[in-house]
Parts: sequence; structure tokens; C-alpha cells
Amino acid sequence: MKFFKRPTHNSKKWLNSIGFVALAVLLMGNQKCQQQPAQTRQLKKNVKVLKMEASSFLDNSGFKFSEVAQNQLSGVLFETSEFYERNIYPTTQSLLVPPPFTVGTPIGQKTTSVVAEKSMVQLKTWFPTLKAAEVLLSQDSSCLVSKPQHFLYGKINALEAYSGMNLQFGFNPSVVQVPLNAKFKMDKMRMDLSFHAYDPWTYQEMAATNSEVFKKDYSAGFGIDLGIIHIGPEFYRVTGMAEVTLSGLKKAVSDIAKKLLSIQRQEWQTRVLLSRDNYVAIVGGAELGLKKGDRLKIENEVHNWMGEPCGETGQLVGSVVVTQEPWIVEIEDAGNMMSKAKVLNPRENETIEVGALTRVSQFVEDIKSQDSTGNKKP
Repeated sequence: MKFFKRPTHNSKKWLNSIGFVALAVLLMGNQKCQQQPAQTRQLKKNVKVLKMEASSFLDNSGFKFSEVAQNQLSGVLFETSEFYERNIYPTTQSLLVPPPFTVGTPIGQKTTSVVAEKSMVQLKTWFPTLKAAEVLLSQDSSCLVSKPQHFLYGKINALEAYSGMNLQFGFNPSVVQVPLNAKFKMDKMRMDLSFHAYDPWTYQEMAATNSEVFKKDYSAGFGIDLGIIHIGPEFYRVTGMAEVTLSGLKKAVSDIAKKLLSIQRQEWQTRVLLSRDNYVAIVGGAELGLKKGDRLKIENEVHNWMGEPCGETGQLVGSVVVTQEPWIVEIEDAGNMMSKAKVLNPRENETIEVGALTRVSQFVEDIKSQDSTGNKKP
């Protein structure tokens, strides 16, 4: 018969210590999880890519860097949370009177017409009694709704040797008769890229960044010398040109986005497309990250033009906000390319103008969080 030994006093102390340590680990892990801040949602900015190219000597090296980078950049912008590449904008004229197209119409014009037709249907759904005569565009605001927030230009400047290493291992046959050897090789190349962001009105450079990524190639192998025969495998990993180009574009786009966010008055913004009956339609919808319940602030501006306002030779040299207290609107429907929002603080003697500046006030998740805690934004 076997008897179980009762735990001694020291055994109990050890068990208690282990229990306390486990409890402390759990509490620390829980506290660490609670201390992690929630990531704030970020809206995408409307941008247009002017050009993406590579230095001529790179394109003449046998790999078409310019062509590959142009094809990859749209995908990179689509995957980011900072930019949205928009080439078609809804204008009031095209929405209410869509341009016709026939079977022989070029693809670009046909796409514009189809988008305008869908946008018009969306506007008619939001404003059933809307008529063309009720839409009044001032001379200096007709083009405000059809411009991106930034023009982007990028270039791959160079791909050059950076560093390398070659290691060989073996035995001296005069000392040790072991016919074994091994080798390891690593080559590293550096790709340099530059990105520039321009103001769509003045064409003034707003931000510029230089970025770099590295192309790393590895090879390793070992072998055995058997007299006249050498046997041994070799393994390698080569980073392809398309792979390093894609990595470089992701790094460059991220760098220019961070640079723009660090500059004053370069935060996300859009424009009012239509204002009617205490409701507004703004350029941009779900594709930019807007959600139902988001609140935006709207301000009218006075623009200073050099030349004809919104003309081919006209140049916008400055804008001044003339609204003392911004209107607060709440998104009711974040549609495709446009959103409908309700004005929460309408006024009798002042109206929101077409082309008015629109920026973020509060996201819906922040509003719900404040409502649950009873705190209000100051």
C-alpha cells in the first residue's frame, strides 16, 4: 500500500509563491492590453499622380523600371490608408446633364459619362425635387470641386551597390584530412527614390522626401572533395527587381504621407458639391473612409485669383476663411464618390456655398465614446 506524503510547510510556501507570480503575470498582461491606445481612423486624401518614372540609365539597363513602377503605384496607393487616386470628379454640370456617349466613344470619356450618370442618380435619390436651375455655381467655385488635394510626382533615382560579404570555411589538408568546405555570400544594393507633393492650384511644392530600400541577395553552400569529384548543394535567395521596386514605392508613399501630415493646414479636406434645404453633398464617400455618423466642419472662403477665376490661365494664389463659426454636418449616407450630410447648426442669414472648405470635426466612434462616458468635446 502506498501513502501520499502531506505537503510540508516549505512546499506550501513554494505553491503560494508560484500562485502569486502567475497572478501578477496575468494582471500585468491585462494592464498592458488596456494601456494600448486605440488606433484613430484616418481618411484618405484625393490625389492625382502626375508621373512616376525612373532615371534613364536604369530603364536602359535591361529592366523597365519606369513601366513597372507605373503599374505598381496604383495598387500601392489603393492599399494605403493615406491616399486615394482619383481621376474622375463629379461636377454639378455633368451630374445634372451627363455627357452623352456612343459606341465609338473613347474609354476615358465613356467612363466619365457612366460615372456622371451614376452620380446623378445618387443625387436625385438624395434630392428628389432638385432641378438644374437651382444649382448656381459662382465663377470662382466651379473648379473647386474638381481638383485633388495633392499632385504627386515620383522618381526612382538610382540602384547601386551598397555592401557585400563573402565567407569561406574549410580545413587545411596538411593538418587535418577532412575534405569538407562551406561558403556564404551576401550582396546588398540600395535603391533611392524621391517623391514630391504639389499644391493643385499654385503648383507650389508642398513636401518632398527621399526614401531608400535595400535589395539583399544571399547564397550558401557546402561540399565534399572526393578526389576528382566535388559534391555539395548550394542555396540562394535573390530579391527580384520588381520586388524591390514595390518595396521602394511602399516606403516612398508612406514617407511623403507622413511628411504632409506634419505640415500645418495639410490635413484631410474636401469640398461642398451641393447645398440645399439644410443638407449638403460633398465630394468623397466610402472610398475615402467616411462613415455614417461622422461629423465634418464647413467654412466658406474668399479666393484671390491671378487672372480669370477658374480659367485656363487663372491661378489661385490664396484663400481666406470668412465663416466666424463653422457649420457642423453629420454624414447620413457615405455613398460612392459623394456623401450626403445634414447641417446640425443651420442659420437663417448665411448659407453654405458650393466649393466650401470641408474638414473633419469628429468621427462617429469618438462621438459614441463620449456619449457613453458623458464627456463632451471642448
